[in-house]
Amino acid sequence: MSIETKVSIIITVKNNGIDLFMTMESLKVSYIGLAYEVIIVDEGSIDGCCDFLLNYKLNRPIRKIKGQAGKSSRNLAASLAVGEYFVFCSPRLYFEDNWMETLLEPLFQGTAEGVSPVFEIEERVPSKLGKKYTEGILHSIQSYPWTQNGDGLPWLSTECFAVSRSTFQECGGMENGFKSKELETSEFSLRMWLLGARCMLVQAVSLIQVLRINFPYDDSVDKWEEDLLILAQLHFNEQRIAACESLLSETSCAAGKEDMAEDLDGDTSASRERYVFRRKHDDSWFVDRFDIPL
Repeated sequence: MSIETKVSIIITVKNNGIDLFMTMESLKVSYIGLAYEVIIVDEGSIDGCCDFLLNYKLNRPIRKIKGQAGKSSRNLAASLAVGEYFVFCSPRLYFEDNWMETLLEPLFQGTAEGVSPVFEIEERVPSKLGKKYTEGILHSIQSYPWTQNGDGLPWLSTECFAVSRSTFQECGGMENGFKSKELETSEFSLRMWLLGARCMLVQAVSLIQVLRINFPYDDSVDKWEEDLLILAQLHFNEQRIAACESLLSETSCAAGKEDMAEDLDGDTSASRERYVFRRKHDDSWFVDRFDIPL
């Protein structure tokens, strides 16, 4: 492991209040023995959460870019990143010394292609960050870390996950069109496994995830219906697509979901064909491997 290894930390923000500042302060004081840069993508914040960056001092390069509607902010940042490894983070984390080196070790050693740490959650104010599910695929995604066989991890954490630049590019980057980072991350995790990559939980790294209520409230986490359909239509067989569609019919805004499914099917068909052609495993292998409730 060389100190010359370049890492790009990519953080996306939208109306995150004091979160980003506290995360950057924690990053500043945590010891990291690797050279890294920080790329922050502002997805249209109106609360001034990025204003402090104008005069912020960090002994590493920092860049702030603007997000673009309809395009994955993570892809935008990755296209500008110089790192050999990408660490995607939320703006609500506190770090520990040597967290980055330990997190990336499986990537350096070739024992995994994607990694996420464990988290200690602190709620500064009781939060209402989206609906919680007690069954089905959404339950498995929300029950992070959902590990059934050793350290194999079906769903990387949207709060923090890392991949090499080469893996990110080989897997095709993030899919455009997702409204929530959670299901965007889940789709990428699923795609990695189906294409033959491995995702792993690094239990030696524990980060603190601090939950606050910020205003204006970012409701993207609540807009899961279309995101779930995108994931399903990209990778699942007809029976499992129908199971995901049935979740939509149970929501209070079920009207129009059939039209949504038909529209998305046309949008995702080309990507699905491309991914299916390159698969090393099918969706039944994934569901059985990790006991995903579908």
